[in-house]
Amino acid sequence: MTPKFDPRELSYQCAGLPDRAACLAAVAACLGEAIGADVVGWAAVDLAAGTAEIRSDPPAAPDDERRLASVLPDIPTIRHYQHRPDDPDPLRMSDLIAARDWRNHPAYLGFYRPMGLMHHMALSVGPRTPVRGAGWYLIRSGSDFPDAALDLVRSLRPVLTVLDLACPAGPVLDGVREEARRRAGLTERELDVLTLLADGLTARQIATLRRISVRTVGKHLEHVYDKLGYRDRLQAVNEARRLGLLP
Repeated sequence: MTPKFDPRELSYQCAGLPDRAACLAAVAACLGEAIGADVVGWAAVDLAAGTAEIRSDPPAAPDDERRLASVLPDIPTIRHYQHRPDDPDPLRMSDLIAARDWRNHPAYLGFYRPMGLMHHMALSVGPRTPVRGAGWYLIRSGSDFPDAALDLVRSLRPVLTVLDLACPAGPVLDGVREEARRRAGLTERELDVLTLLADGLTARQIATLRRISVRTVGKHLEHVYDKLGYRDRLQAVNEARRLGLLP
């Protein structure tokens, strides 16, 4: 059963956050907890340019992000919104394609199956055209999203749309940061924690967003400081930017 969730909680969690990246991370954490999903993400797709900005919780590995971007144009929910840009409703994959056909679909074979995922729900937010749009996606293994989850996402659409418009667009990240991460010897989680720290989040906020303990956040930051050679937060962030670890 999908638990009750107050839409005002989204606004509360996003209050005072500095930019789109931090806001999207907060929303993803809320959606994941409220609805129950293995992966929660936000994507802005430009089919004409062949580009996509993707942010997810948990953070996607670069290879996973590239694979997802490569199959986005073929995902049935994306194609539905492409051909019906005025449709505001959230959609489950099972609303559009039979399970047997989905298991043989190129998008499933190229991204979902390697991740051990099956069920997908999408919600488009903001203005759309046949080639451009943005929205949220939730993916899970196990059972499909129930009707109650669909109704909850539908009720959250107005506040999600407002939050999407209120958060200024951030830079699209590419392989440059991944190469910098490898050179610096940081793990993906350490870079994620460092990025949220640079966005202005406290250790407690990071712990809440990533559903880990404050102590674990502290351990990650301790390793980051050691690898960057600075114990001061501001100096570490400045060094990370110099190294290309941060936008």
